[in-house]
Amino acid sequence: MIQIERGLICVKNAGGKLKGYRLFTPGPIDIPLDVLQATAHKCIYHREDKFRVLMDEITDMLKKVIDCHYRIYLLTSSGTGAMEAAYVNVISNSDEIVVGVCGKFGERWVELAQSYGKKPIIIKQEFGKPITPEMFEQGLSQAKKPAVVFTTLTETSTGVVNDIKAINEVIKKYDGYLVVDGVAGIGADPFYLDKWNVDLIVGASQKALMAPPGIAFVGISERAFKKIKNSDTPKYYFNFNLYEKFLEKGQTPWTPAITILYGLKKGLEKITRMGIEKNFTHHRKMAEYVRTRIKKMGYELFSENPSNGLTVLKMPDGIDSTEIIKECKIKYGILFANGQAEMRGKILRIGHMGNYNIKKLSQVIDILEMVMAKRIKTQNKRR
Repeated sequence: MIQIERGLICVKNAGGKLKGYRLFTPGPIDIPLDVLQATAHKCIYHREDKFRVLMDEITDMLKKVIDCHYRIYLLTSSGTGAMEAAYVNVISNSDEIVVGVCGKFGERWVELAQSYGKKPIIIKQEFGKPITPEMFEQGLSQAKKPAVVFTTLTETSTGVVNDIKAINEVIKKYDGYLVVDGVAGIGADPFYLDKWNVDLIVGASQKALMAPPGIAFVGISERAFKKIKNSDTPKYYFNFNLYEKFLEKGQTPWTPAITILYGLKKGLEKITRMGIEKNFTHHRKMAEYVRTRIKKMGYELFSENPSNGLTVLKMPDGIDSTEIIKECKIKYGILFANGQAEMRGKILRIGHMGNYNIKKLSQVIDILEMVMAKRIKTQNKRR
């Protein structure tokens, strides 16, 4: 039961005690009720025509959301699984690999390549800033042609959006291929695979697409599809040649997370019903509201060129975001995300993807403002 008390969101049971919390993290998000209800659909057999219909409905909507009209494969995996799937299907042993890094998920591309014995050229930007096209120009000038480039659309760990369109224009000057991690951006930040001539993008269900975790997908251009056919990297579960054979039958090679697919279908219906561009505008307005509030409090934003889906707050000196997050969760039933690895305690990440609205965000930021002010007051007394 959600109770609004003095403008604050409290998740309480009948006895008045806190019962769980609401997610304001950058994924998984607080899933809309109708999406959760859709996942309670009776499980169907994945080798019958009903599943073909479900799969066709989902892929048709995904094609509109990411502007990809050649191939989409649905995977039962996390977003990282989709990243590995993209890697093993695109890369051959002779390929030169370039990775653009501006956060922890860019580093994940590096780790993937290294786990398969490759030594990628790494283009590294300071965390909190986007990678510039000029940085890719410099990196690609050192690479063997045609290189395969991996980077992120939206870097979840820092809240930064990279200018994929401009970056890809540089990559195509060198006849390179571009593979994009779109897990945190798809549905919140504009992306157009066909229009921007991108080769491949990976995404997942649990962020701006408003579904539970468990489903990932790849969108593939015709150019990338031809390269995939000739990849010599070993693969089994994620072999796209198998996915292509089963796609002709309206199926997946392996048993998929069927009930999660029903949730994804509902989430995509909500987006396409609103309209793709209107959905981007909705996310942009929520982001603008949160950032305006943060600035009015006198705090600093961490990210340059920030995402529509999350806002990253740089913590004031002497304040650890771990303690802020803990108090917001325990006392008020809302959960923000900490920084990752070396950024832990230094930043606080606020997710505003999917089914949120400004009224709900207003209550959440009220809580954050109060907790931050209290913590700073206590800190000042100690000095």
